[in-house]
Amino acid sequence: MLKTFAAILLLSISARAEERAANDLHQAAPPAATQSAMLAGPPIKAPRGLDMKSETSSFHVGAMMGLVSLPRPLDVEIYARLNDYLFIGFSYSDFSAFVAGPLLSAAGVSSGPTTVRLDQFTGFEGELRIFPFCGSFFLGSSFGHQSLKAAVTQSTETGPQSGSIDVTTLYATPRIGYLWTFGPGFTLGLDVGAQLKLSATRNVTLPPGASQETQNDTNNLVDVASNYPLPSFHLRLGWQY
Repeated sequence: MLKTFAAILLLSISARAEERAANDLHQAAPPAATQSAMLAGPPIKAPRGLDMKSETSSFHVGAMMGLVSLPRPLDVEIYARLNDYLFIGFSYSDFSAFVAGPLLSAAGVSSGPTTVRLDQFTGFEGELRIFPFCGSFFLGSSFGHQSLKAAVTQSTETGPQSGSIDVTTLYATPRIGYLWTFGPGFTLGLDVGAQLKLSATRNVTLPPGASQETQNDTNNLVDVASNYPLPSFHLRLGWQY
């Protein structure tokens, strides 16, 4: 009986020792995932500038102001570049009276006994541009509404006599140009084109007994505003986000 009890005790002690040794070995060994990571080596980080996912967006909004603009010198535009290919914008342009006076005289529509005063020459445009090469070069066109209002005064022996000109024009301006971006967001735009009449409404009132010269001057101004193609040129500076 004593021998049997001693044998059982020895077997129990041996099994317990084997179990403890197995537990110690399991704790000392790293998990399979850790072993794979150790065999694979430290993680490799992609260098900056070579990330697979770009951090920049092709959608931008911005604003530009004309440095040199035709046919109206004062020009501002707000726009959204939807992606690398498409651009939509809205612009306002104006021909200030202090600039118009000398130009009207030089064009011969304000001379001698007839004086033409330009009260309003403004334009509103919506524009679409396509960038076929996803770069700076673009093709596009704007569609706009132009308003011209002027007063015609003729000096006569009985005193000055006045008339008025009111011309509204719907037009399209196909154009070609470049839009460059520098640094954090500075933009420089350059484009050329031609403003072409789509339709026009004219309301002209001449002074009673207006001379042929006054009629000619008035007709010249109306034709310039509503019939003839006008040159379109813009050199703009702006900022986009």
